[in-house]
Amino acid sequence: MFSFAKKLVDRFEGTGSAENSGPDSYFKNALQLNNKGHGLRVLNVVPHSLAHTNGFESWFDYIIKINGHELPMANPSLSAYPYSIHEGGYIVYQGNITPEQASAVDTELLRQEISTLAKNEKPLTFDVWNAKGGVVRQITVPLNKVQLENQASQDVQEDALNLFENIFTQIGLTIQSSHLSSANHVWRILKTHPGSPGFVSQLVPYSDYIIGCDSAFPEDVEGKGLLVSGGESLLSKVVASYYYHHFEITQVDEIPITLYVYNHDYDILRPVTVNLSKSWGNGHNRGVLGCDVGYGLLHRLPEVVGKFQNNSIVDDVIFESEAQNAEARPAQGYTAPPPPPLGAVIAPMAVPRPPVAQPPAGGAPPRSSATKKKKHIANTNALGGLSDYMNEELAKSKELDSQNNRGSSESLPPPPPPTKSS
Repeated sequence: MFSFAKKLVDRFEGTGSAENSGPDSYFKNALQLNNKGHGLRVLNVVPHSLAHTNGFESWFDYIIKINGHELPMANPSLSAYPYSIHEGGYIVYQGNITPEQASAVDTELLRQEISTLAKNEKPLTFDVWNAKGGVVRQITVPLNKVQLENQASQDVQEDALNLFENIFTQIGLTIQSSHLSSANHVWRILKTHPGSPGFVSQLVPYSDYIIGCDSAFPEDVEGKGLLVSGGESLLSKVVASYYYHHFEITQVDEIPITLYVYNHDYDILRPVTVNLSKSWGNGHNRGVLGCDVGYGLLHRLPEVVGKFQNNSIVDDVIFESEAQNAEARPAQGYTAPPPPPLGAVIAPMAVPRPPVAQPPAGGAPPRSSATKKKKHIANTNALGGLSDYMNEELAKSKELDSQNNRGSSESLPPPPPPTKSS
């Protein structure tokens, strides 16, 4: 019985060998592609680029096919090797195969294909899998023949990887080869205990998902990208070790850490600074964060219904003002400047922090009725509505705690009547 239950969980979570794992409605058939489940994860989308205007979403999008076929893998024979996903989130292949070998893309073949399309003035079509509900959609991007030809002729001695990166740079994408199982590395907030750091920071139960965290100390160079893998216990281990490390240095109980939190109700990603503390409450096993979290099959990112209808533009910038909108609108004949040179983004590497926008110092101004379509969120101001929502949840939690306390005292049985003396 227990063996059957474990196999069922392994099937849906992608653990166990690839031969034994069955289809998963979340990943669709993507785990059968590209050496069993690899893709090009979109790390950043340049504003006003071709990628932006055609609806790419950073951090949650994975390119799984190009022009209707799988990605050209550098070692296609490795698709026959079974693998297992460790509890810590990393992948273990049989036969001494490394994840770097299994995820490597043949950049020269892909560069040649894209260049050929550009020369023949044909568009480039991507099949894109999105981590929010596992939605698969197609995105077609027109290619600029002159730009790509000029780029390829700038330096004939340039290696294929740099040429490949430059092509994607012109489209407006920063990408990284990654296994789709990395989309499971999210921790859902289930409960925030009253008075805890998570409660004070207004993390919203059942709607908020922690997808990454960084050190809040600017001098802490080693503290960037703290959640680079997965596993149910990773979050608690990271925040605990982070707290004790900086507590020994500062001797201050409240240690700030930056969490990157996705809210499903509003479909936005925001940075949240939480002051980790060990003395926020009484009792054992209360933790320095003060949250109950869920991880795994039942706590994946859910679909945002209607998000990708009508090929709407997906914006990463969620806090914006009229002045920012005016500055952001491209003038007639405007060409977006190229992004800074990229490093080697195809080989697996430490996952950088998600791209989020900081709220303005004076609070969030009203959202503009600007020209382009916005991502699917509730009909309210982005920051103001979310703050009201969090305050409402906070008030509900306090009221519930108060009712529970009153109920416990009111539910006591009345004292027994006095006994008569004989």
